[in-house]
Amino acid sequence: MNAKLLLTPVMGAKASSLLLLLGLLGGLWLGPVSELAAMDLAEGWEYRWGDSPFNAEGVPVWTLDQSSAAWSAIGFPSNPPGRNGQTNLWVRTTLPEGDWRDPVLYLFSVDLIVEIYLDGRKLYQYGRFDDAGRGRFEGWPWHMVSLPQDSAGELIYFRIFSDYKDIGLWGEVQVLERIDLLRRLVSGSIGRLIASGLTLLIGLLSLLFALVQPERGVFASLALFALASGSTVLSGAQANLLLFDAPLFWDYLGAAGYFLLPVAMAMLLQQWLRPAFQRLLGLIWMLNLAYLFAALSLSWVGVVSLAETYPVFDLLFLVSLLVMLLPALRFFRRGTRDQHLILAAYALLSLLLLLDMAVAHNVLPWGQVPLGWGSLGFALAVVVVSLTHYARMQHALRLLNASLEQQVQARTLELEQLALQDSLTGLKNRRFLDETLPRELALAKRQQSSLSVLICDIDHFKRFNDRHGHAAGDAVLQRVASHLHRVFRHTDLACRYGGEEFVVVMPGAGMDDARRCAETLRQLVKTDQIDYDGQRLEPVTLSVGIASWLDVERDADELLQRADRALYRAKANGRDRVECSD
Repeated sequence: MNAKLLLTPVMGAKASSLLLLLGLLGGLWLGPVSELAAMDLAEGWEYRWGDSPFNAEGVPVWTLDQSSAAWSAIGFPSNPPGRNGQTNLWVRTTLPEGDWRDPVLYLFSVDLIVEIYLDGRKLYQYGRFDDAGRGRFEGWPWHMVSLPQDSAGELIYFRIFSDYKDIGLWGEVQVLERIDLLRRLVSGSIGRLIASGLTLLIGLLSLLFALVQPERGVFASLALFALASGSTVLSGAQANLLLFDAPLFWDYLGAAGYFLLPVAMAMLLQQWLRPAFQRLLGLIWMLNLAYLFAALSLSWVGVVSLAETYPVFDLLFLVSLLVMLLPALRFFRRGTRDQHLILAAYALLSLLLLLDMAVAHNVLPWGQVPLGWGSLGFALAVVVVSLTHYARMQHALRLLNASLEQQVQARTLELEQLALQDSLTGLKNRRFLDETLPRELALAKRQQSSLSVLICDIDHFKRFNDRHGHAAGDAVLQRVASHLHRVFRHTDLACRYGGEEFVVVMPGAGMDDARRCAETLRQLVKTDQIDYDGQRLEPVTLSVGIASWLDVERDADELLQRADRALYRAKANGRDRVECSD
C-alpha cells in the first residue's frame, strides 16, 4: 500500500477553535450547512517543468505571465510526461465561479511539498523550499487552503518539489465551503476510527490471552495482526490531525502497521501449519521484519525519506502474499471453522490492501479503498471466534467438572473401600467389622433373627513363619481367605481380624449352620496342599470358636468375647477343631 492512502490532515491556515468546534458539530449532527456543492477541479490544468525565477519582490515570475505559450495542457496535474528525472514542477488552473461565503481549496495529497500562489501572492506553503527549490519529505497530509471570496475565475499556481517516484497532486482537488469540508472530514473518519478502535482493542485482548492461554503463539500472532491492521487504518483517518497536527507521526504509525502486516500473517500461518512450510513462512516474516526496522531506522536518521520506503515494500509485500497463498489454500481445506473465519477475514483485508496498492501505483483509477471495513471484518471475526471459543471452553469446563465430580466420588468410594479392606487377603478388615457387627446385631435383635460369629485362628502360625518365612505365611493367609469365600455365603461377612485370625459374621444363621460351615472350612484348610516357591508347604490347621446371639448380650463386644472363649477352648483341647460357646 502506498502511503498516500495513509493520509493525515493538516490545515493550510490554522482554523480557529470556534470553526473546528462548528466543523465537528456539523459533521456529527447538523447536516449540510451550505447550498453550494463541492466543485471538482478536474479540467483545465496546465503544467510546466522546472522552477520559476523570483523577481526582486520575491514573486515567482511564472505567476505574473498568464499566457499559455510555455505551458502544456494535462487532464490531471499528476506525473506529467517528460519528467526525465526532474524534481520541480509547476501546475495551474482556473478557480471555478461560485457565490462562496468561506471558500477553501481541498487537496487530498501532494507529492511531496508545495507552495500555492494567487495573483503572485503566496496563499499556502507545506514543507520548506531551499534556494535551489528543493526540500525534504514532511509527510502526506491533506491540505485545506483558504481562498479569497473574490478569487473565482482567477488562475491559481502550484509550485511542487518531489524526488519521489510520483510528482504532483493526487486524489481529489475541490473548492467548497470550509464548514462542509470539516463536516466531511469528521463524518468520513468515523468508520475508520470505530474500525481501528475495535481492531486495536481486539489486539490488546489477544495480547492478554497470549500471556495466560496455552496457545500463546496463535494469540500473539493474532494480536500482532490486529495491532498492525488497526494502526494502518487509524493512521488513514483524515480527522486525526484535527486532534494532533503531526503528519509525520501518523505516517510513521501507518508505515509501521503496514510493514508489520505480512510479518503477522506469516507468523499466524506458521503457528497453524507446523511443521509444514514452517521454514518458508519463518523466512517471510523475518525478511519483512528486517525490512521494517531497516526502512524506519534509515528514514528516521535521514538516509532515505519515508516516502521512498513504500515502493520497495509494496513489491516485497506482493511477493510475500503470493508465496503465502499456496500454504494458506492448502491449510484452508483442513482447518477448523474458526480458522476458516480468521483466514477469510484477513484474506478480505489483504485483497483491500492489494486494491489500495493498485490505486497508489495508478494501476486502478483513484478512489478511497475501504480499509476500515476490512479491519472491522477482521476484528468481528476475532470476536466471533473468541466468543465461540469461550462458549465451547465453558461447556468443556462444565463437562470436565461433572466428570471430575464423578471421578472424585468414585475415588472416594474406592478409598473408603480400601480403608475397610485388608490389602493382603482382599477380605474386609477389623475396622469394617467394628462398624458392621453392631448394626447386624441390632438388626437381629429388632427382627428376632439368628446371628452367629466365628473366630478362626491358624494353628502354630508363628512357628510356620519362622520355618518357611513370612512370604510363605502370606501365601497361606491368602489361601485361607479363598476358602472363606468358597464356604460362606455372599451375605456372610468375612474379615481378617488381625495377624492369623479371621472373623465371620453370619446373619440369619444359627449355631448348627455356623458349626457346619466351620467344619467344612477346617477340613478344606487341613487337606489343602499349598505350593510356594517351587516346594510343597507343610499343611496347616485351623481352630474355630463360634458364638450365636442369645439375646443376653449387651453389645457386639460380648458376642465376640463368647466366640473368643470358644476359640480358646478349641486351642486348649488340641487345636484343629471347632468349639461352640455355652
